[in-house]
Amino acid sequence: MKLLKSTMLALALGAIALPAAFAQAAPDTAAEEAQVKAYAKMLRADLRKESQAIVDQAMALEAGQKAKFWGVYEGYQKEKTGLWDQRIANIKKYAASYEKMTDAVADDLANTALGIEAQQTAVRKKYYALMKTALGAKVAARFLQVENMLGQIAGLQINSEIPLIQ
Repeated sequence: MKLLKSTMLALALGAIALPAAFAQAAPDTAAEEAQVKAYAKMLRADLRKESQAIVDQAMALEAGQKAKFWGVYEGYQKEKTGLWDQRIANIKKYAASYEKMTDAVADDLANTALGIEAQQTAVRKKYYALMKTALGAKVAARFLQVENMLGQIAGLQINSEIPLIQ
């Protein structure tokens, strides 16, 4: 039950963050841009904290496994954050281009999104191998399950907030 509450909180934070980023994709002033960046940074920190609690509970690791897991997971989080930054930048570009979408811009957005997905798969493969080496295949597979679940939930939430290209 606690896991469900944490997941719902993470989703709520994600629901707040993306529409704000989409609506503020092209701020009029530098002050507005700085405010949006500060707000996004705060939300990311809260979401990371909640997601870490969800992962910790879902992984259900023994005390001796936790240090190894979190040592590997820290690197994963850094790479994942970089990919989310790319995804957010692509969403901002989409928001800025939405009213004047061209085939060329749509193609660029789609190819960027596909490239980010390929990078995400490569990062998950890399960290699956690292987890498997450190903790065994069962724990590594559970890591993938948890991350895929969280990624799909976040993706569904994000995608439900973005209008389709017209």
